[in-house]
Amino acid sequence: MTNVHRVGQWSAMLSFIFALAYSVPQIFSELKWIPHPQDLFWLFAPSLLLAPAFMVTMICLHYGANEDEKIWTAIGVAFAILYCADVTLVYFSQLSVVLPRLIRSEINEDYVLAFRAKTFLMAIDCLGYFFMSFSTFFAAFAFIQSDKWLFRSLLFNGLLMPILVLAFFFPVLYYVGAIWMITFPLAMIQAWRLFRKDHLLHFHLNIEL
Repeated sequence: MTNVHRVGQWSAMLSFIFALAYSVPQIFSELKWIPHPQDLFWLFAPSLLLAPAFMVTMICLHYGANEDEKIWTAIGVAFAILYCADVTLVYFSQLSVVLPRLIRSEINEDYVLAFRAKTFLMAIDCLGYFFMSFSTFFAAFAFIQSDKWLFRSLLFNGLLMPILVLAFFFPVLYYVGAIWMITFPLAMIQAWRLFRKDHLLHFHLNIEL
């Protein structure tokens, strides 16, 4: 299980870092400290990297869960894969196609693939984060007995599900959904702590043997 613990530590820590790397520019963007559309680069780049890091974290949580509880983490992994597929499509297309053309003024905000409120790609993005919340919500129940802190942090992030969907129709809810900037990094810290603890336990057991 050492590979699971090692990969889990790295993926959870990277998920935490990429979440912070997104959150800070998001705050700066709302404060108009980063000009538009250049701000989109600083939002999309860490988000693109976060998606696979989170998916790997959920896979490692699945392998680290107790056998009787793996059904919950398996469901979590399924939704993590859906999230990763959704948002990587959105962010890669924005970074490679839409944003460069927008910066060169070849298109404007009315372009069909532009990333703004109530557009096609915004809908896909909201759906992706809905899947992410579903992922943490279900995975939480695998740790309801073995790790209360991880259970709570995953569950709290999962409870954002309805807000992340309704925010597409009522953009003011994006400000409520900003709680994600707290709940998700905390969940990843708790996941990292679990992998770290299990890795050290496995290491000490090997020494004793």
